[in-house]
Amino acid sequence: MSQRFSPPSLADIRNWLSTLEDLPKASQAARAFGVKGVEERRAFKKQYREALGRARDSKSSVMPSTGLFEVIGTNSNGDPISKPVQWENNDDIPTVRIVAKKNDHRLTVGARLIARTNKDETGWMAYPIRILSKSSGHNEEVELAIIQKDGANRLELRAAKPGRPRIWKIAGKPSNDLTDGDLVLIKPVTPRLNRHGREYRAEILSTHGKAADPAAFGLALMAQMDAPINFPDEVLEEAEVAKLPKLAGRIDLRDIDLLTIDGADARDFDDAVFADKCEMGWRIIVAIADVASYVHPNTALDKEAHLRGNSTYLPDRAIPMLPEALSNGLCSLKPDEDRACLYADMTFDEKGKRIKTTFARGLMRSRFRLTYDQAFELSKSADDSPEGIAVRRLYAAYACLKKARDARSPLELDLPERMITFDDANRPTAMKLRTSLSSHQLIEEYMIQANAAAAEILLKKKASALYRVHDRPDPERLGVLTETALSLGASHPGARMDTTKHLNSLLGRIQDQDTKIILSELILRAQAQARYSPECDGHFGLALTAYTHFTSPIRRYADLIVHRALIKALNLGSDGHIDSEDDLEAIADQINRTERRSSLIERNTLDRYGALLASNYLGEEFTGRIVGLNKAGLFVRIADPVLDGFIPAAQLSKDYWQLSRNGLAMESRSTKTTFQLGNTVAIRIENVDAPTGSVTFSIQNSFPSKGPSKQFNRKRNRKLKK
Repeated sequence: MSQRFSPPSLADIRNWLSTLEDLPKASQAARAFGVKGVEERRAFKKQYREALGRARDSKSSVMPSTGLFEVIGTNSNGDPISKPVQWENNDDIPTVRIVAKKNDHRLTVGARLIARTNKDETGWMAYPIRILSKSSGHNEEVELAIIQKDGANRLELRAAKPGRPRIWKIAGKPSNDLTDGDLVLIKPVTPRLNRHGREYRAEILSTHGKAADPAAFGLALMAQMDAPINFPDEVLEEAEVAKLPKLAGRIDLRDIDLLTIDGADARDFDDAVFADKCEMGWRIIVAIADVASYVHPNTALDKEAHLRGNSTYLPDRAIPMLPEALSNGLCSLKPDEDRACLYADMTFDEKGKRIKTTFARGLMRSRFRLTYDQAFELSKSADDSPEGIAVRRLYAAYACLKKARDARSPLELDLPERMITFDDANRPTAMKLRTSLSSHQLIEEYMIQANAAAAEILLKKKASALYRVHDRPDPERLGVLTETALSLGASHPGARMDTTKHLNSLLGRIQDQDTKIILSELILRAQAQARYSPECDGHFGLALTAYTHFTSPIRRYADLIVHRALIKALNLGSDGHIDSEDDLEAIADQINRTERRSSLIERNTLDRYGALLASNYLGEEFTGRIVGLNKAGLFVRIADPVLDGFIPAAQLSKDYWQLSRNGLAMESRSTKTTFQLGNTVAIRIENVDAPTGSVTFSIQNSFPSKGPSKQFNRKRNRKLKK
């Protein structure tokens, strides 16, 4: 529904100005507010100059007609929701639904926008005027596009993302090197009017291979989102001259049977573990690469690591946070090579409670490099080799830790990770789900204990650092989650879903594994997003009051900050460093953005690989399960091959389809046919567009249910009662 333009008020302009560091020109402000027309712009500029002459507006508890909003998530229909940035009462901030173009991928969590507001019976709505920033670090000025030919055989540009295709004409004369199917980075320019109306144009900034190649897409997406790939020369030089520290001032751990357990495709080894029985219970050592010995504050290496924030893992390669001389060299805990480490030496009683922890710097030598599969097999065998004995000790200690873990009841979500397999020529062959083994859970719990111990010692020493925070979920979302679980066949938990123990109980009431995965994903979406913060506010998902990241400084800048703080607080060397509160706030903001950026790049690249592999099955029929719904259609997942696709509502039947109020079902108006979350359906793969990651299915079987669903019955019953 188109909205009539209403000029921003003086308070709206001052509210917007209060969020900016530099004051823009009147013409820039007019563009930001979407003011068009000569008279409208003249009136706006007069009002803008008046706003500049006044003091900045204080926060308000009144919804502005035009204001600044920040995206905080999505509702049950998949629509982005936001909150006003300038709001006086933090305990009563209203939720505002964003009415935007379909599949606008810029509206991710953390994105800010200027929008006009309106209110109807469903609540407040925001109509975007301009998206100012994006949490992922995306450069809003540029987009990825695919070169294609129009009806006249001329080259044009198509947006390289799912949804209704956006088309641009190429500004200027196209290069002779451009061909159909090329992937390019573009910058849209001012549209041009012609006799057919407005012609959208874009300037080509760079080319990035073929759009149908997912590997090329991953690197192009990094370029679009300002994610560095290559290292500057001075950074490489600093890494190349780094030397292994001497033993002096360190504990010699080279006689201890430390070993690494990682995935078969692991690209760096930053943690090693050891366990042995002791008088009080179990002694566990978690040794971590001492990255702080090589990356010192304010050096070129440090600034580059801060800029990157973390490593990014694409299916066919890793884009490391640190140069290879460190990430795959001095900092990688390779077998039979001396390595500097910062380690946690922890003692646990027979109930799995940590009763003593010592942090120190050491010189270690990993005895073995095992994969998760190898460790799992050794745990079940009677192998009396040194590695077999070491693994069985690790498992015995883990059995002890698991007692305390089970009592704590951290959130146990069943969320298999997607992975791509490749042949010897590095061509993708299949998408699979990683198998979760007890060896994965063992290493995870060892790392959690070391991270928690680091957080506790930093708090005890009152040392400023970064913590990993996971806020409690929104109660309203948890209420919807309970309703969803009931619709999927779970019995009522008989309690509020406000603790991890209650959520685990809810998951335990689901017998079907596929349904449990669906519910796990819904629980994940209902959660707040974990973040880094100078404030230690606890970790809901892990059921811990204090938590940080200590165990992966090769690939996460946050862990390096924690290492430096521990070294300083515990007097472990002259290279320790504690940042100021203001600096930590800025660092947390930066690495929260880079973490989301990497996650988006990794997920979107995986989607392209999935679509490419789906093209091998075009026209074939499979059985799938409905894992999500919105007003546009159904999201369906196939288990074998591992593949997600979308069924547009228009393809279900020639009828009007209505989404239930809670978003759990879709019903046709005339036949009352209903599709519900969790339904099994037979589908055919109708269309695949690998460059955009889009896979379209069609329904092949008879509809799963007849008659109104419970979701719709509830709505009608309320009307009858009235």
